[in-house]
Amino acid sequence: MNAKHAPGCPLLQLDRVSLAIHDTPILHEISLSVDTGQTLGIIGESGSGKSMTALSIMQLLPRGAHLSGGIRFAGQQLQQLSEQRLCDLRGSDIGMIFQEPMTALNPVKSIGDQVSESIRLHRRVTRDESLEMTAHTLERVGLPNPAFPLDRYPHELSGGQRQRVVIAIAIACQPALLIADEPTTALDVTTQAGILELLRSLQQEEGLALILITHDLAVVSNMADDIVVMRNGRVVESGVMSRVFSQPAHPYTRTLFEASALTQVPRHDDARARRAHRGRGGRATPLLRVENLVCEYPGSRRGLFRHGPGFRAVDDVTFSIAHGESVALVGESGCGKSTLTRALLGLMKLHAGRIELDGESVSAAREVSRQARRQMQVVFQDPYGSFNPRHRVLRLVSEPLHVLPHRPSRTDRRARVSSVLESVGLQATDADKYIHEFSGGQRQRIAIARALIIEPSLIILDEAVSALDVSVRAQVLQLLDDLARGQGLAYLFISHDLSVVQRISDQVLVMRHGRIVEQGSTRSVFDNPAHEYTRQLLAAAPRLNDFGESTA
Repeated sequence: MNAKHAPGCPLLQLDRVSLAIHDTPILHEISLSVDTGQTLGIIGESGSGKSMTALSIMQLLPRGAHLSGGIRFAGQQLQQLSEQRLCDLRGSDIGMIFQEPMTALNPVKSIGDQVSESIRLHRRVTRDESLEMTAHTLERVGLPNPAFPLDRYPHELSGGQRQRVVIAIAIACQPALLIADEPTTALDVTTQAGILELLRSLQQEEGLALILITHDLAVVSNMADDIVVMRNGRVVESGVMSRVFSQPAHPYTRTLFEASALTQVPRHDDARARRAHRGRGGRATPLLRVENLVCEYPGSRRGLFRHGPGFRAVDDVTFSIAHGESVALVGESGCGKSTLTRALLGLMKLHAGRIELDGESVSAAREVSRQARRQMQVVFQDPYGSFNPRHRVLRLVSEPLHVLPHRPSRTDRRARVSSVLESVGLQATDADKYIHEFSGGQRQRIAIARALIIEPSLIILDEAVSALDVSVRAQVLQLLDDLARGQGLAYLFISHDLSVVQRISDQVLVMRHGRIVEQGSTRSVFDNPAHEYTRQLLAAAPRLNDFGESTA
């Protein structure tokens, strides 16, 4: 650790920092501080200025940026340093973990080269010495050699392993300050727990200061000493974690806590009411029936005509979904959730088993009729990536109408789009806008509207709320609950967030290594898990009330 600062002064201090880009105000008089060995949590919704605050500390701002106020690190005013001196600080004294590891890593360079590059840049060492330090650093973050050789590439690693490589790059030169920008977003619950435990251990070993930027209040409540709440580029509340969480002073802070608590409160009574309503409907046949499903990927080619043994991604899976029922599918990355989803949608060949939708076989892609596709729609994890940015919302939402036996007229199409947009809390005039003109939560509402426009019976939601802010997540979950009540929709809800699963589902399927290892009602699975893997998932999930219990 290279940075030294005067005793009694914080390692990092921001004093009334304001930022404008091309005369557009971004940050407004931000003041905060963090000292050696301390963890500062910065929370707020998308667009609140969290990441721009981090980039201001790193002095990595776009052209046209105007920064005012003071940023002092280890006694140095960062705005007064030359670019060369700032390059020496970045990576050496200040490390940063970016949100998306796949975009933070170079796909054509091995993990060993990417970690050693930072070491050689900031340390006077030979290549062999840098590779030795690289191997040691990767071992510290849980990627030991030879299980994870230095010549591996990012695409050969899982999401959690890639995040560990990013952490290794950030800590390779033993910085005094580590900035972690949403380091666990969209990671599985066990992977998330491993990353958070890694950050804790690194902080204890090195005594480094940690700034944790996140929208997950459960994560920050178990990690931070102090907290800063941001909204619209301003700090609306700050202080010691225990005080802010037990007695939030600002209305916006209370709103965040209420939204987070809402996603963690199970709706067992509501679930029972929905099941009772379905029972009165008298529909004995399940909406979706999956029996002994097997899906395999071919092995690597061995010679001109031979392949190695295939990989079985889905192994003898059986379950059903009733009309109007919400079923959650949980499990770590690589357990087979995505393959199962592709099979249900008729996008993948089955090696064995049978899929029936409302009594009709959809066991192979060629058997999926227009009627079956009308009954089953999907909402993807990334709403922006699932839309064509060149098309207006009117065209995007009306795309599924081609599966109807009689396509509606232009006037009828606009009327249908307007109606479905209003049903998800948007306005009819939004049909004439482009997708980039909406927030993340609004885009997800548009994705839900596209799935609803042909009035399906079943919607598959693939991590549909994992990357949303806590308040937006609560709104989308409430919307889904209202739609289930009003239209009798059934859901297959794929998620790694167990608090969301507990909030939205009637039944839970736990998947591991391609198999369903446990299934049952939400209450029975959460209160009395039968399988050891289920118990591990529940134990690894961070909960907002963990903080209150630990301080009681």
